[in-house]
Amino acid sequence: MNKTGIIGLGRFGTFWTRVLAHGWEVYGYTRTIPAQPPCELLSFDELCTLPVLFLCVPIRTMPEMLDRMASRLKPGTLVIDTCSVKMEPVRWMKERLPESVEIMATHPMFGPESAKEGLSGLPMMMHPVRMADARYQEWLHYFRSLGIMVVEMTPEEHDRQAAMSQALTHMIGRTLNAMGIDETPIGTLWYRKLLAICRQVAKDSPELFFDMQTLNPYAPGMRSDFMDAWNTVCTSLTDLSKDG
Repeated sequence: MNKTGIIGLGRFGTFWTRVLAHGWEVYGYTRTIPAQPPCELLSFDELCTLPVLFLCVPIRTMPEMLDRMASRLKPGTLVIDTCSVKMEPVRWMKERLPESVEIMATHPMFGPESAKEGLSGLPMMMHPVRMADARYQEWLHYFRSLGIMVVEMTPEEHDRQAAMSQALTHMIGRTLNAMGIDETPIGTLWYRKLLAICRQVAKDSPELFFDMQTLNPYAPGMRSDFMDAWNTVCTSLTDLSKDG
């Protein structure tokens, strides 16, 4: 069976271990040893000898991790990131990893909560940064065989779309959580859906939210557009009251 390694066994890395267990012999490395590791643990040096490595570490720690692993990787090793933003991590990987190392960018747009009922139809972004096409096609086939809906796009297009589909969602959820909205016996279906968003984003770390908002170059524009739209709607209420 093919071997793969996962660096970072936090909430997502642990989940990703279970996903890759379908067809792969999975090994892991993490700085904080969990009470019940999801896979066999190796030392950092041992893990870096594997042919495929998934990076499931916080975005902000990527440069440090890439620098640490660069000299340990064998030629032909495939390094795959899973970050929520793509342009900066791809730039870091290209700059910090040897030319002999292959690189693939991915972003599974789901986690343990959204995959509770299975992987079928869940979206995942993929892009071959620096790798043989045959190897890329093998990974496309593998993820699609799990039922995942693979979406091929560039890191730039990913970040542009994710600024709306993800960064905006987290911004709204965090804002409503800061307001303290809660259950009510007269809550409508759509209000309950809004609460579900708030509960979901609350499970992610403040660090992820910060990185998602600051390392996606399209996120500042999204926030500016959102505030403009908010002000437009609020102004319309004043205008309507005057007309009345």
